[in-house]
Amino acid sequence: MRRFAESRFLKSKAEVMQALGGVPGLCELTGESYKATENWKRSKTLPSRYYVLMTWALRRKRLRADPAIWGQVVVPEMEELAA
Repeated sequence: MRRFAESRFLKSKAEVMQALGGVPGLCELTGESYKATENWKRSKTLPSRYYVLMTWALRRKRLRADPAIWGQVVVPEMEELAA
């Protein structure tokens, strides 16, 4: 059985933000202010400095997300291994 067989894959920044509790949940998780966190809605990607923290929080909920949501560079070989 695959490790993440029962996990759900999130494909957008909005899905990640919602899964982690919206702006209030992200404020609590990251320690950022409400205003700063709300600005992430309008940015192209989520802050890359929170990639590890947010992916950890998603895994605890049996969720996964595309690393490109944080601006991470991914090559096809990496995507195959993660699937």
